[in-house]
Amino acid sequence: MIKINSIALTAALCGFSGYADAAGCHPAFSGSATYGPGDWVSASSTVETTEACTCGTTGCPTPTGQTTGCEKTTTTTEVHNYQCASGANSAFCSQAGFEPAGQFSDSAWTKESAVCSGVVTPTPPPTPAVWSSESGCPGAYVSGTDYEPTEKVSVAGATHTDVYECAAAPNNLFCGKSGYEPGTGQYWETVWTALGSCSGSMSPTASPNFSTLTDAGGCPDAWEAGVNKYEENDKVSKNGLVFQCAAFPFSGFCGQTGYEPMPDDGTEYWKDAWTVVGYCSGTISPTASPSFDPANHVGGCPEEWVGGTNTAYEEGDMVSITVSTSPLQKIAYTCKAWPFSGFCGLYAPNSGLPDDQQGWTMNGGCTGTIAPTTAPSFGTLNLVAGGCPQDYDENNLSGIEAGDQVSLVVSAAPTERRVVYECKSGAVSAYCSNAAFIPGGQYSAMAWDLKGYCDGTISPTAAPTAYINADQPTAPAQCTSPATVKECYFEKDVTTTGVTCTCSDADCPNPDGLTGNACKKDVTVTTCPSVDAYSSSATYEAGDVVRIGTKKFQCKAWPYYLWCGNSAYEPSLEAGVWTDAWSEIGDCP
Repeated sequence: MIKINSIALTAALCGFSGYADAAGCHPAFSGSATYGPGDWVSASSTVETTEACTCGTTGCPTPTGQTTGCEKTTTTTEVHNYQCASGANSAFCSQAGFEPAGQFSDSAWTKESAVCSGVVTPTPPPTPAVWSSESGCPGAYVSGTDYEPTEKVSVAGATHTDVYECAAAPNNLFCGKSGYEPGTGQYWETVWTALGSCSGSMSPTASPNFSTLTDAGGCPDAWEAGVNKYEENDKVSKNGLVFQCAAFPFSGFCGQTGYEPMPDDGTEYWKDAWTVVGYCSGTISPTASPSFDPANHVGGCPEEWVGGTNTAYEEGDMVSITVSTSPLQKIAYTCKAWPFSGFCGLYAPNSGLPDDQQGWTMNGGCTGTIAPTTAPSFGTLNLVAGGCPQDYDENNLSGIEAGDQVSLVVSAAPTERRVVYECKSGAVSAYCSNAAFIPGGQYSAMAWDLKGYCDGTISPTAAPTAYINADQPTAPAQCTSPATVKECYFEKDVTTTGVTCTCSDADCPNPDGLTGNACKKDVTVTTCPSVDAYSSSATYEAGDVVRIGTKKFQCKAWPYYLWCGNSAYEPSLEAGVWTDAWSEIGDCP
């Protein structure tokens, strides 16, 4: 009797494609390596062999009183070669649990029956014909790059460099995405065409090609590291190119170390924070002081700004600062609406620090004096129609989803005033149910959007109420399943193949002239699944529908549906890349 008792994988080495004689062992399987169709590895296993022995003799385990039927077990180690499967199952070759001789090994690997020994001598794959449409190799492929239709790239291998051409529009949109890497990605053949091999490099250009970029004129300042140094739409320059800081929350990376645009170490993390928007030359002429456009003159000057605490100024308060004494020139500023008003006492207008722009709005030049305002004004906020939503309760935050609104009391006397916050969409919506991200607090902007103020009152509840997708009293006639259909549902056709049918029936295909119940047909029924909240762990198909709050989104058709389950393309109530995979289609009842 022989059985495999345990797996003992040898030193970690990368797998490779090649050819071997039957006796040689390929490099050992490594859990940290990535394998593809046809890759070979070797793996060792402990094999136990049980054979009969004479009871009572040395080396023969003998239970007390037993004189016959004794057995002894010997342990040996065998090494076999394994080849990664072709087709879709090759995606499992690098996953835990699918390693050679693992629990699900047969799904991903084919085992050679013969034991191997020694080291195999690989034969490299043949070199493709030389790509001769141009001399040298095009630029190397870089994951995450936006490639134009028919754009060419090169991929260096162990023995030669391959050339690939990106597909025509719209499939070129996938050329730089994960899973579509030329020659190696699971779906590369849907967007790339192999053209042949190349050697050397194309003649470099003396400077970047600006034919598709906008002339930005003078160059803004160079990038500098600093937490919160840059905000959305801020610009920097490097090597004659202009870069623009991304929208929140990615703008938080713009000043962090490692996100400098086009760093010398070749890393590309900067693309998460910056976008190339043009080219430039020279420098932007600095201004000695703010512009004093007569059209923006506001009349008399309020009192000069005085530093204080985060409650020193309220929304609507006005101050002035002196920017020139000869001649005397002043600028008037208005404190922004709460919670930004908390910055007004901490940061002087035009201080040059990023936080001064969070608290103050510049009105224009002023002369003389006016009496300062003493009370906040809600005139700068929008009125949220329909009354005030439920009060925010930091002790009961379960069930808050993207798009949910809460109200917060900002003034109790003499007049109660409330502002409305809405939970952001996307991954950051998870912060809304965390008390550390309380609306109006230090981290409010990461989870909540200030929508405006509200009038009227409604009966408060302990916490915002999430949308409840209740059952319909009666299922619609077209819905075959489930038995109970939700109020918010979508129709999905499901086809079952090979259903037995009576050969003589009109709807039963019978091309072979069979009789009785020997025929088969495909049956399509209309199901009505519930429209549930998006989940990054779910698998979505073309036509599937999800929701954020009550807003519905439908997964697009091929090839775009491939991204519907990718959390980077999660539907959102704000503009973003999610529109590559999803379409907004209305609201739940």
